[in-house]
Order: sequence, then structure tokens, then C-alpha cells
Amino acid sequence: MPVREFTDSTGVEWRVWDVTAEQLHPVTRMEDLLELASGWLAFESATEKRRLPSPYPREWATLPLPELEVLCRRAPPVVRRAVRTSSEARVVEATALVDAERRTSEERRFSSPNGREWTVRKHECLTAGGSPRQVLRCTAEDIVMDLNTWPPDWKECSRTEYALMLLDANLPRLLGKDGPQRRRSDRPED
Repeated sequence: MPVREFTDSTGVEWRVWDVTAEQLHPVTRMEDLLELASGWLAFESATEKRRLPSPYPREWATLPLPELEVLCRRAPPVVRRAVRTSSEARVVEATALVDAERRTSEERRFSSPNGREWTVRKHECLTAGGSPRQVLRCTAEDIVMDLNTWPPDWKECSRTEYALMLLDANLPRLLGKDGPQRRRSDRPED
């Protein structure tokens, strides 16, 4: 169950995963989601969610970023409306469960020595020149730190190993604040 993260050419960060018909509860397949009964490709940003109904490219998880961005732009936004019936509530709940499972499958969480809760996952970006690159993104509340290199077994790292990786990350971006909060010289001597 692949999950991809990427930053599009306008700087919006997206998370994308697929929802297949097999994952849907029978009630979900029969209710309001008839146009989505065969599954969809879900795109989620901080401000909106989009769904691209099947058929979509089955190789979406390995598509080049510019092509993935085109799929995202083609996907219609999800229109939020009030739930009116209990069957609609079940549909919303079932869809949310499938979406949540997808989002957490390719990420790891740890607490840093100072107690801050971090989420670690791969993230794809388009550079200013338009070429794709991948980073290991570490986020905690309003802090975003990217690693350009990381160990292949990053999912199995210990809390200490993750904390040391943070010392090698690019200087942090603080959402809503200016300036980095640490220096490269903060790394302990080996």
C-alpha cells in the first residue's frame, strides 16, 4: 500500500495514495460513492482533498513528479457537506479509516530526547529547476526538517538514531517563524 508525498510546482505539499474497491465496505460501494465504486487516487494537502476516480494509471506510485502533478490537477476536489443519514455517516467513517490507514503505513514516529513528537517519511519535491528529488522529511508541530541522505533501513532506526539524523538534516523551516533554531556545530563528537 504505497503512499507518496510530493511538493508540486506551486509549493503545495501533497500526500497521495490509492483506495481500491476491495478496501471498501460493501455499504460504501452501494451508497453515495457510486462514481468511486471502483476506487480512487486520493490527494491531500493541508487545505484540500481531491479524488481521482478509477481508471487512473496503475503505475502512479512510480510516475515522474510532473505526471503525478497533472493527475492531482485533474482530480476533482472533495466537497464537504453535512452528513444527513446514518448510512452516509458509515460511508464517511469507512472512507476515513481507509484513508488514515494509507497515510500512516509509510511513516515512523519517535520522541526526541527533549520530548518533541516527530513524524518521519519520504517526501518528493520539484526543485526550482523543475527536476524531482526525494528527501526524508521530519516534522514536529510547526517544524519541518529534510534529510538529503538517510540509511536504507530508516524505518527500523532507534530513537537515538533518529535524533542523530536530525542533526544532519537541512536547517529547519519553522512554519510562522523566521530563522533556524540550531547550528550544525550542535552535533556531539563521536
